[in-house]
Amino acid sequence: MDRGAGNILLARLQVSISTSTFRWTECYRVNIALLDQQHQKLFDTVNELDQALCTGEGKSVVDSVLDKLVEYALVHFTAEERLMQEHDFPGLSTHQTQHEMFRMKIATYLEDQKAGKASVPVSLLFFMQDWLKQHILKTDRQYSAFLNARGVR
Repeated sequence: MDRGAGNILLARLQVSISTSTFRWTECYRVNIALLDQQHQKLFDTVNELDQALCTGEGKSVVDSVLDKLVEYALVHFTAEERLMQEHDFPGLSTHQTQHEMFRMKIATYLEDQKAGKASVPVSLLFFMQDWLKQHILKTDRQYSAFLNARGVR
């Protein structure tokens, strides 16, 4: 590798380490303080995996990341679904189905990790990237305006 290419790769690695690839921005806000805080923690978890992959350490953090995702699913999904139920949100059952699909996918990653499959860290990162974009930006938006209109902040 020539010196210029090496410098570019080093610069990319330094940028990756010093900045978050998956950034929490206002567009992800659902305007419900507890849920926004939980979503932000999810971003932190995804960035932990991303940063580890950038430094070649993805395999060493995947167990911890999976544990955090299991906890997130338990705590966050319960909080979201409870609010939707309390306020008779019409999309509750669809939302619950998506949450269950998330839990099943994480369970599959846990099984694959126990089986020693090397693809888990990268595959998990791609799954979570899609989840952040599809679920939070689209699906969670559906309850956001509904609950905000009912005074949930």
